[in-house]
Amino acid sequence: MWKRGLSVSVVLILVVILLVTNFTNIGDKSSEPNIIDVTEDTSVDGVGITAPNVKQLQAGDQAPNFRLPDLSGTEVEAFDVEQDYILLNFWATWCTPCLEEMPDLQTFENENKDTVKVIAVNTTNTESSIDKVKKFVDEGNFQFTVLLDEDDTVYEHYSIIGMPTSFMIRTSDQKVIKRINGAMSLEQMQDHLNEVQS
Repeated sequence: MWKRGLSVSVVLILVVILLVTNFTNIGDKSSEPNIIDVTEDTSVDGVGITAPNVKQLQAGDQAPNFRLPDLSGTEVEAFDVEQDYILLNFWATWCTPCLEEMPDLQTFENENKDTVKVIAVNTTNTESSIDKVKKFVDEGNFQFTVLLDEDDTVYEHYSIIGMPTSFMIRTSDQKVIKRINGAMSLEQMQDHLNEVQS
């Protein structure tokens, strides 16, 4: 009789251990961050993974100046331009809305070349290779400035949470005039420029 009771007790203990280890968070390391790699994952359209509690750079803030290499390896200083405004855009080749926005960025710069310089910062750390970025830019015949942020330094300084993200920046004092989260149409780009000029 006692053997039967012991067997039932052992089975119950094993069932409890099984339930606890497979269906609860007991024993998990809660101090480790959730890390999601979205590189090359086309199901994650326009998403960049950054802590949501980061203070975002907003209109009225001072835009950090930076130097990054372009596609030929030449270091470029972001605010060393003649135009009154910079449209600073953060993008990646795995971000579908980013790619859809690119032709409009080129048209926008072409139509406003005396007033606005488009600078597209590629989040190169999330790319599979620089060659993939170069190929996309070459095939699209994009002439605006493309810079490579290989270690996410500029991405972090501009507190990017999702991509694409763009900033309209006044060159004279490096002031952020507008932050735009998400993709824009050509008409929206022009509306933003008209708004900051008025």
